[in-house]
Amino acid sequence: MLTHSLIWGMMKIDKYLDILAFGAHPDDVEIGAGGFIAKECALGHAVGIADLTRGEMSSKGTIEERAAESAAASKILGLTVRENLGFSDRHLTISDEYLTPIVSLIRTHRPTILVAPYWVDRHPDHIKCSELVTEAHFSSGLKKFLPDLEPFRPPFIFYYYINKAENPAFICDVSDYYETKKASILAHESQFAGKYPYGLESRDRYFGSQIRKLYGEGFASKNPLQIPDPAALWGLLR
Repeated sequence: MLTHSLIWGMMKIDKYLDILAFGAHPDDVEIGAGGFIAKECALGHAVGIADLTRGEMSSKGTIEERAAESAAASKILGLTVRENLGFSDRHLTISDEYLTPIVSLIRTHRPTILVAPYWVDRHPDHIKCSELVTEAHFSSGLKKFLPDLEPFRPPFIFYYYINKAENPAFICDVSDYYETKKASILAHESQFAGKYPYGLESRDRYFGSQIRKLYGEGFASKNPLQIPDPAALWGLLR
């Protein structure tokens, strides 16, 4: 039985979200896109995170501990809202049982940008989360899927890396927000016990080096990105 719960934020949100990021487990978004999320929140955008499961199959941490840690990380990042869809950890499948709550959430928050895990990863749940959000992104625009809710398909969907990092469509400079990312990850005390994940900082430094910055986070896209004025973009990079 699915038990959707609000982890952080107001029960009534005054405006739609600008960005909605999905993760299979309560710390996934922080690992792959914590710097990007912190940056966008600091810039005044309304950002939410939706965790598909409570991470109950993890060898460490109780459901209650992980919920409290998610709330703490949400406060650090500056989220507008964080929700947990209560799906069964390690049993994610492409089915209407799981697609319906995701589509409902997308239509409720109507974000401009969806963010999900990269579709290649060593953890099957990360792959299934990517597939579920991709399927939901498409279905959310279909009038006959959940006809009682107005259809809405976010214009953009991007994918962050967790265990696999290759061929990013773009890299976001997160140098000024990297300490916030670190703090949000370490808020998941049951999982990391005060130790920043091995290799993560090296990866983010590598991405940063590709854009001549200290830290970066890479994102993949399944579709070409439109750049209205490349000359203006190149001017900003000088």
